Amino acid sequence: MLNLLKADLYRITRPRGLRGSLWQYLAVCAGIYVAIYLVFWMVAGGFDFSTGAVASLTTFASPSAMIGDMSGSIFPLFVCFFVIEHVLADFKDGFVRTLVSARTGRLSYFAERIAFAGIVTVIVFCSLSLMTVALGLATGTRFAALDAPSALLAWAVATCLNTWALATVSLVVAYATRIVHISYIAAFCIASALVPEMLSLVSGLIQGYAPGLMGISDVLSELVCWMPSNLERWLCGGGAQGMAAGWGALGAALPGTGLTQALLAPVLWIAAASAAVLAICRTRDI
Repeated sequence: MLNLLKADLYRITRPRGLRGSLWQYLAVCAGIYVAIYLVFWMVAGGFDFSTGAVASLTTFASPSAMIGDMSGSIFPLFVCFFVIEHVLADFKDGFVRTLVSARTGRLSYFAERIAFAGIVTVIVFCSLSLMTVALGLATGTRFAALDAPSALLAWAVATCLNTWALATVSLVVAYATRIVHISYIAAFCIASALVPEMLSLVSGLIQGYAPGLMGISDVLSELVCWMPSNLERWLCGGGAQGMAAGWGALGAALPGTGLTQALLAPVLWIAAASAAVLAICRTRDI
């Protein structure tokens, strides 16, 4: 498993000629970030040629708020699409058939794919964060306050865990269908919070038109508060601002702030999705 993990990391980070897919994804993100910052910078005034000063792009509450605001939408999509592409390539190229020739080796192979998704999540988060901070400082971004180190670390861990959970849930669809278009569409819906928004809509319709089913509405509303895509969106506030309190009745009842829920919920989703992946791949023929 560890040897396969090292091989996968080498496949995505091949430094010679930057042929690894990770560099290609990051290059696209860099282009998007530069375009967004340039537009905002020009709107804010940009460079003052008369004084040689750089006009401030904007002021964020904290560095984590800036990272969350700039990468909150692209980060989950990046990770989910990247993991789906890597997994489906194994089936397309026949790599998985030659690698897993015995049934006894299947579980370690698919467990490695889940661990790989977690490592990719951390790598992408660090890369996008550095990119965001570098461009922000270059364009004169200011911060109202700095994050406390403990709050920044807790926010980063919660953000990565929720994104890892989204990637693992996307793996369930990929391994269950092994159809490229369905896998990518499902990954987009999972990462972009379309699923919790649909559940919220259903909950609202039940409250308005079927008051006799309020129990179902309450369950759906609570489930929405525990879905990683929704938690990821709420965490975009950054640091303590994004985790001041729990979400939903159960989240508010947990000890501590929203950090407890933001850490506990993705762990439960990762465990459930991992069990589903292993169960699917144990029964289906590769």
